[in-house]
Amino acid sequence: MFFLDRSYTYIFENGEPRSKIQNMLQLKNKHYDIAFFGSSRTEFHIDCKLITKLTGKSCVNFGISGGSPGDMLILMKLAKNRKVTFNQVFMQVDYNYNSSGITEYFKANLIPFMDNPIAKEQLLLYKEEFFYRRLPFYRFMVFDKVVGIREAMASFLKRKTNIDLELGFSPKQGIGKAVAGSFPETIKNNSGELDQMLELYKDTNTRLEFFTAPYCKEVKNRNFIDKVQLKLPGLHNYIDLFDDKDEYFFNCGHLNEVGAGVFTKTLVEDLLQ
Repeated sequence: MFFLDRSYTYIFENGEPRSKIQNMLQLKNKHYDIAFFGSSRTEFHIDCKLITKLTGKSCVNFGISGGSPGDMLILMKLAKNRKVTFNQVFMQVDYNYNSSGITEYFKANLIPFMDNPIAKEQLLLYKEEFFYRRLPFYRFMVFDKVVGIREAMASFLKRKTNIDLELGFSPKQGIGKAVAGSFPETIKNNSGELDQMLELYKDTNTRLEFFTAPYCKEVKNRNFIDKVQLKLPGLHNYIDLFDDKDEYFFNCGHLNEVGAGVFTKTLVEDLLQ
């Protein structure tokens, strides 16, 4: 079990990264002009290749499907720890303003990197941490679906993932308005994770800004974003940008590749030039 534990750890630390989190933990001393953080509403919406073409600036999309503000805060801390720097950071905020903590997927991706001080600090918050460190291979068994034998072997054999880890954009194909859903009816007093992001980049050369990507007009309680705007006065709100452009949506909460391209160009014109 000890041999397996050390083998898996070595593979994930040195093999082909299989997620944006693992990719960040292998980056070191790298600089990007622009970085985007958020959930799938960042990952599917921001075309960094197009941004570089239009502005000449380097860009990376660190959006992760299902990612929470807590996930993104830890990712930003990992970037700082790995000396990965940015001139501008854009964080997507919408319904997730009410979220807190990190997701199980993100936690699982930290498991192989317990020697990293940021990962260790985060995992210390969980009561299972004692077993993660004291029982060899236990952590990999618990999170087998994310960092098990399949992913370990894929990393060892240097198989590329379907996710673009270099630029981070994952476009969606098709047109639809399904999964409209609803925004929360109430907003919490403050987002501790977003406050910590502001503190993280305070008195640095990095400018942190918040934005809301387009949502279809069928979603309920869209005025929730007005409440978010009161909490974050500098929020760049694009929720209604494509209210009359149904052809730009893959589903109610996500743009298709054409819509993502138009939205990216809008951000370039408004915020990046």
